[in-house]
Amino acid sequence: MCALSGMHIARLVITNNKVTGEERLLVSEAECFRDITQGTDNAVYAITDQEKLYRIEHQ
Repeated sequence: MCALSGMHIARLVITNNKVTGEERLLVSEAECFRDITQGTDNAVYAITDQEKLYRIEHQ
């Protein structure tokens, strides 16, 4: 899910159904993210208003 004004992607850490941490991704890109999905390769794909596509792999 994305916020229409989001300038980053928030990765949430959930433990026992509670958010216990947050990591903000791609903050320095200064892009407005419009859609995010997980691919069949388990990478996360995000697209911006400027039609830039980002692929984020789990490390």
